[in-house]
Amino acid sequence: MFKTILCAIDGSAATERLLIYAMHFGKTEHVALHIVHVYQLPTHYAAHEGYQALIAAHRGVAENVVLDARHYLGETGVEASGEAIEGAPAEVILAEAQRIAADLIIMGHRNPAHVADMLLGSVSQQVLNMARIPVLVIQ
Repeated sequence: MFKTILCAIDGSAATERLLIYAMHFGKTEHVALHIVHVYQLPTHYAAHEGYQALIAAHRGVAENVVLDARHYLGETGVEASGEAIEGAPAEVILAEAQRIAADLIIMGHRNPAHVADMLLGSVSQQVLNMARIPVLVIQ
């Protein structure tokens, strides 16, 4: 049914649940899994000394989130490609899904932490509204 699945992860508890679904699809459907972790750099510190070190640390953590997910899947016998990408999460997720010709997007959902998140919509809500392919949201 599905050939290529984009798994958008953020390292939260929802990621752990999402990986169980990805593992299931990988084992039963034999799909190509592509993991993406989208992160945004904290630009409000850009003028401060040490910002470059902060960027390097941020990127390192983001890359480790992807490596951990790939390692977990690999231990279950499921292979996945993956990468950490800097940018606006919903935009990057949708662009990556199009780039890899994904048939399905799997992503987690977190409750909004701020009133602005509720008013503007969460990343999962933005992806649901704009995606042209099915989206499975894991809570």
